[in-house]
Amino acid sequence: MIKVLLVVLGVLVAACGVVYIMGSRQPVAHTASVRAHFRAPPDSLFRIVSDVAAYPAWRKDVKKVEILPARNGHTVWRETTRNGTLEYEFTEADPPERIISTIVTAGAGFTGRWRFRFLADSGGTDVDLMEEGTVQNPVFRFAMRYVFGTYSTMETYMRALAARTGETVTIQRAP
Repeated sequence: MIKVLLVVLGVLVAACGVVYIMGSRQPVAHTASVRAHFRAPPDSLFRIVSDVAAYPAWRKDVKKVEILPARNGHTVWRETTRNGTLEYEFTEADPPERIISTIVTAGAGFTGRWRFRFLADSGGTDVDLMEEGTVQNPVFRFAMRYVFGTYSTMETYMRALAARTGETVTIQRAP
């Protein structure tokens, strides 16, 4: 019985070591982007994205949003999802063409921002969403690369935005 427990313990330690080593081989900083075409005009999409108080109504992953005091005239909010709670700030905005959402939670183990661009064309709007992030923890980097995927959160957001506008969109990943 003790031999079995030692073998199980050894396998667990080895697995943790593999996760740590594979995660440490992933870059700390990453950039990824997705794009989708919407029939809605840019100003409508900009309003939806910038209205963070309404997120729980159309984003299934968001349980709660608390609007916090503005910083430098920027919208700041605390967002609670099944994965925890983070604080964000719209650090830049140029309505209706672009808006940048930045994680401002200290000590989260990762930092980053999402850059939204709303590009009008004759048939509606191309929405480009770029994530620029850093992940300090090798275990989190492993999970991002091999478990969740770099694009999954952005794709979930874009599908929710499409549902909010009553559309079905094709999401393209940029290399």
